[in-house]
Amino acid sequence: MPLNVMIADDEAPARRKLARLLGEHEDVSIVAEASNGIDALDLIAMTKPQLVFLDIHMPDLDGLGVAETLVRSEAPPSIVFVTAFDQYAVKAFEVNALDYLLKPFDRERFESALTRARQSLETQKDSDKLADTLRELRNEEHYVRRLFIPNDGRSFFVATREVARLESDGNNVVVHTARGVHTLRATLESLEARLDPAQFARVHRSHVVNIDDIAEIHSWFHGDYKILMRDGTEIAWSRRYAAKRPDLLK
Repeated sequence: MPLNVMIADDEAPARRKLARLLGEHEDVSIVAEASNGIDALDLIAMTKPQLVFLDIHMPDLDGLGVAETLVRSEAPPSIVFVTAFDQYAVKAFEVNALDYLLKPFDRERFESALTRARQSLETQKDSDKLADTLRELRNEEHYVRRLFIPNDGRSFFVATREVARLESDGNNVVVHTARGVHTLRATLESLEARLDPAQFARVHRSHVVNIDDIAEIHSWFHGDYKILMRDGTEIAWSRRYAAKRPDLLK
């Protein structure tokens, strides 16, 4: 049976290189390619690859966000992480026996990663090991200080301190600032993981708020709260999320 493989990398030359090296193996079938994390998740759900070569740095949803979503799924594929940034805790991959390709990689290193991936497919996948590695990687990252906003052919940065709140809208996140509203193709979960919890709090499944932009908090029913933002927006703060941030009520 062919080995069904997917490539997820935002750089076209990197995708071509992986496709060329994989194409030298007659028993490998490339079932899909993606240039961002959101598309990667969609295509993984549709094509169900056994192995994914997953770039860590991608727009919309990064490779770690993709992996964090996959690890919660019923039958996640094996993953070979691809990165150009060795500061991304390569040690974490090595300690937990997860494979990675550090750009620029050569044919020998690629073949080693593919062989190791084949071997991992023959054994039971250890999702807990992957989850532990992802936590280590997230802990070693610095929280983002700005968001990159693409907009009709031009792009710009918004400092996170200027963000009043983030609101989920399907596969998009609406970024509310005092100077305007922007739409970012991402998931709320992926952005929440990159924001400093000392500055931002998840208060609802659809809302992350800047703590400094909270004007008032009112008790509501059954342990829930109502949050009044400085721009006048009211947001329900469920007891489920309130229980995760008791520091805000002290």
